Amino acid sequence: MSESSARASVFVFSVSSTLVALGFIGQASDFGDVFNVFALTVLPTVYVLGAVTFVRLVECGAEDLLYGMAINRIRNHYQQLAGDRADLFLLSGHDDAAGVFANMGLPTAGRRNPLFAFSSAIDVINGVVGGSVAIALGALADAPVGLAAGAGAVAAIVSVVGWVRYALRLLAAGAARTEPLFPSSS
Repeated sequence: MSESSARASVFVFSVSSTLVALGFIGQASDFGDVFNVFALTVLPTVYVLGAVTFVRLVECGAEDLLYGMAINRIRNHYQQLAGDRADLFLLSGHDDAAGVFANMGLPTAGRRNPLFAFSSAIDVINGVVGGSVAIALGALADAPVGLAAGAGAVAAIVSVVGWVRYALRLLAAGAARTEPLFPSSS
């Protein structure tokens, strides 16, 4: 959790600092060539930072699931030792995704959905940064504002959807590496 929070904080701070710097550079350069060069240097850099932050947050989520499975295996062992007193355990010892999510109070639809994870907030912010790069490129090419904004919106949506699809594949691969010993269905 500490790593996830630190990475997300660094990314959000970087986005915030970039916006402030863009404001200062824009005022100082009258939004001319200096602004465009600065924006097209800093925004792609922040986008890359957001991408690696998002990927690491998804990896941390996959690690959390693995740790939850391990904890549930230990809990299952103690429940077996407890015999008829196993009813004292409030959480289950099922070591599949459904058992881990149930212990966390999350819906147990069978697979992890990253749409409501913290990584999704980073993905959306990063999509806006990526869309801003497309808008800046459009402005640099003297494209009409509507066309540049439309290209930016498409770029943002494609970025968000692409990274969510990547996260789903990453989480599925991680879940497939560990076979549950005490599945919820038993």
